[in-house]
Amino acid sequence: QFARATLRAKELAIRSSLGATRVRLIRQMLTESLLVAAIGAVIGVGIAFWTTDYLDVYVHTANPIPSWMTFNIDAKVLGVVVAATVLSAVVSGFVPAWLSSRTSAIEALKESGRGNTGRAVGVITKGLVVFQILVTSILLIGAVLQVQSIIKQQTINYGYDTKGILGARMGLMEGDYPTAEKRQLFYERLIRELRAAPQFEAVALTNRFRMVFSGNGPVEIEGKEYKVDSDRTVSEFENITPGYHAVLGQKLLEGRALTDEDAEQKQPVAVVNATFAKKNFGGASALGRRFRTVNQNGTSPGPWRLIVGVVSAVRMAGPFNNQTDGTGFYVPYFDTAFGPAAATPQALQFGTAVIRPRGGQRPEALASALQNIINKVDPNLPLYFVGTPQSSFDTFLAQNRLVAVMFAVFGGIAVLLASVGLYGVMSFSVNQRSQEFGVRMALGADAPRILRMVLRQGVWQLGVGLGLGVTLALIIATVANTGLTNFLFETNPRDPLTYTAVSLLIIGVSLLAILIPARRATRVDPMVALRAE
Repeated sequence: QFARATLRAKELAIRSSLGATRVRLIRQMLTESLLVAAIGAVIGVGIAFWTTDYLDVYVHTANPIPSWMTFNIDAKVLGVVVAATVLSAVVSGFVPAWLSSRTSAIEALKESGRGNTGRAVGVITKGLVVFQILVTSILLIGAVLQVQSIIKQQTINYGYDTKGILGARMGLMEGDYPTAEKRQLFYERLIRELRAAPQFEAVALTNRFRMVFSGNGPVEIEGKEYKVDSDRTVSEFENITPGYHAVLGQKLLEGRALTDEDAEQKQPVAVVNATFAKKNFGGASALGRRFRTVNQNGTSPGPWRLIVGVVSAVRMAGPFNNQTDGTGFYVPYFDTAFGPAAATPQALQFGTAVIRPRGGQRPEALASALQNIINKVDPNLPLYFVGTPQSSFDTFLAQNRLVAVMFAVFGGIAVLLASVGLYGVMSFSVNQRSQEFGVRMALGADAPRILRMVLRQGVWQLGVGLGLGVTLALIIATVANTGLTNFLFETNPRDPLTYTAVSLLIIGVSLLAILIPARRATRVDPMVALRAE
């Protein structure tokens, strides 16, 4: 818009010579610019309302996301967008009108005849292009990093078949189960009924929420000295009943699994995963060694737990950035995982039942059978979050996938805007220099020489904008490294491949935007161009 407005310098000079005041010239340019912006804004706001309603319906039906995540037009955001539209319209109309009207009509007509524009106009237009490329670089780098993070979340290896087991959450309300003893009796009867069902190959109870997360905290190994908090390993933990490892298909590598007889009131015990054993004991056996849980500052220690078994490692947290290194341990279902040992068994108010179907049946097909068994134990107890671990992961990842798609769309729009801006300014520059090219060709300059001249100007803007953008993105990634690392799943905020790919994409798109008007410059007919002189 700005480049097109500057092309009217000659028209404004003629109007000024015929008596038009500077205010009237500026008013005319602003009226035209605001009219175009107003039409675009009205159409844009209308499309925004329509697409937002469509998006809100689509993501809750075709690709379900959490119900709390809704999409609507926010009044403050809409106000900012409208204000930005008005501001850009005013600037794109006012600046060229003001620059053109402040020069004498004679000088403006002379410059226009030679196919040149004022230095200020050239600096502003080139600066705008550099700024567009700078912003596009940062936007695209952020978008690619986010998309890369989401892709890694989609392809996590959990170490077990996340589609081959069924999980269901239950909550024992205080009205029906006021004490830990009553809750324990319920869980014990439930596990007996589940084990007796012929359609289930393996069954267990766990405290893990939807098979997505349980909890973690620091632990201390007996015999080791801990001078600072960071010396303590932060490990995942899980309260489980016997049979849990069979449900997930974990292999027993050493020792034994937990049994119904294990309880911290008798002897606090635990089963650790292979990662825990290797990190804390190296090549030595973990069996017979002891550890305890503590708070971050080493206070409120739990009982020393004897390691009775080592199992293969599976991912104990969902598709999020872990605060641990994969170490984890399992304790009996009625134990207190963190803190001092309780005098009596502590039955949890909420629990998750997990089953492995027998004979290759689909886990989802056994949901009604699971509910029937629950009804035998308590007819008034509903199940919720019934499904495979993979379905739970998909629910948590749905919002991230949507964000990744939006980032990709915004990045694509940024590339489009930058390329259009670059093309517009380059096309404007070529049109203004038609007479110059005609003179050069009349004096012997060939097409490749003219092409190199035009490309040099565009490549200079591209290089400055891209260099500043990549540098600024690296600075942001360095300063906010910790926050970005936690936000991006297993993705380096300074990933060299991402920066290289974005740079190549912007270079390719920008060169195409530069090449089209540059090739047009080589086809200038010297006789036609000089005739205007």
